[in-house]
Amino acid sequence: MVRTEHSRLLSFLIGSSGYLVPRPFNEDVRISKTMHPYLLGKRNIYYFYNLEKSLYGIRATLEVLKKIILSEGKILFVSDYPLLKICLSHQPDISYIKWKRSYLVKSKDVDLVFLSDIEKENLVEAHRKCLLLVGVGSPTMSKVTYPFNLNIESPLLSSWFFSLIYMTCVKGSRMKSTKKKRVFSSLLGKAQLKGVKKESRNALKFKGESNNK
Repeated sequence: MVRTEHSRLLSFLIGSSGYLVPRPFNEDVRISKTMHPYLLGKRNIYYFYNLEKSLYGIRATLEVLKKIILSEGKILFVSDYPLLKICLSHQPDISYIKWKRSYLVKSKDVDLVFLSDIEKENLVEAHRKCLLLVGVGSPTMSKVTYPFNLNIESPLLSSWFFSLIYMTCVKGSRMKSTKKKRVFSSLLGKAQLKGVKKESRNALKFKGESNNK
C-alpha cells in the first residue's frame, strides 16, 4: 500500500471493507458516471471506492457539520439508522427522520441534510429542495455537496460513523458554548486585572506573629 500520512486510518477502513460501494436497495438507482472519479474500479457486482479521495469528502463533511452547529444552523438526518436518533437526541438544532414520501419537500428549511439509504425519490426531493446535501454512500455525485463515500453497512464502520458524527457534534456544541461566554464577557466591557504579589511563607508567618502581639 502506498505510504501516506493517513496510512493507519486507511488500513482500518480497508480491513473493515470500507472500500465496498453499498449496493442500492432500489434497482432504479444505479452508479452514476459522476461517481467514476471517486472509484478505483469494479469486480463482479461490486464497485470499489478510492478511499484516499473518500477521506477528503469525510473531512469536509465533518468540518461543515461543526461550523453549522457553531453558527446555530439547522441539520436534518434522513436515515433508517435509529442509533443516530439516540446519539443526537440531546442536540436541539439537529432532527432525525426516516424518509417518507414528500417529507423533504414539505419540511422546514434546514442548513444541511445528511441523506443515507438513498433512493431515486428522496434524491429527487433533495434536488428540488436545493438543499446543502451530504450523500452517505451515495450512488451519484450529482447535487451532492459533500460526499461521505464509505461502506457504513459494515457493522464496525457503522459504529465508527455514528461515533464520528457524535463527537463532531459535541465538539461543535462546546465551541458554541465557549463563543457565547466570550460574547457575554465582552458585553460587560474589559477590565484590567491587578497583579497579585506572591509572598513567601516566611513573610506571611512574620505578619501573623506581629498581629498577635
